[in-house]
Amino acid sequence: MGSLRIRYLFLTVGACLLVGCGGRGDRPELGTVTGTVFLDDKPLADTWVMFNPTSGRTSLARTNKDGKYELLYLEGIKGANIGSHKVVITAYNEDEIEEMKSGSNEPAKEPIPAQYNSKTTLTEEVKAGKNVIDFHLDSK
Repeated sequence: MGSLRIRYLFLTVGACLLVGCGGRGDRPELGTVTGTVFLDDKPLADTWVMFNPTSGRTSLARTNKDGKYELLYLEGIKGANIGSHKVVITAYNEDEIEEMKSGSNEPAKEPIPAQYNSKTTLTEEVKAGKNVIDFHLDSK
């Protein structure tokens, strides 16, 4: 009788693994988001891009040397929640700011204007599927 239960358990676990039992969990539907960030028409490298939905988890990315980014919802999971987002583009994340503060009494100088980060005016709509969203920022 115990052997039958063990076989049933292995079959159930195996079936779950094959069909992805619980793979999505409570994760909402996501849209992939890629794009390029420009400041004064020049690609902006090593910059954080954060999409903050009206409800749910923030997705983020760091631009490469060419200013290109691809949002991550979770480590290894690309995308962002479907719907409206406030967008923050900043040179430093919170950990980097804390690290800079510990080495100096001077506050970190954000080279990107406040209307794109601490006082962001940027909003974007993420749709199901692929989204290409470029940002053309102005330093003035």
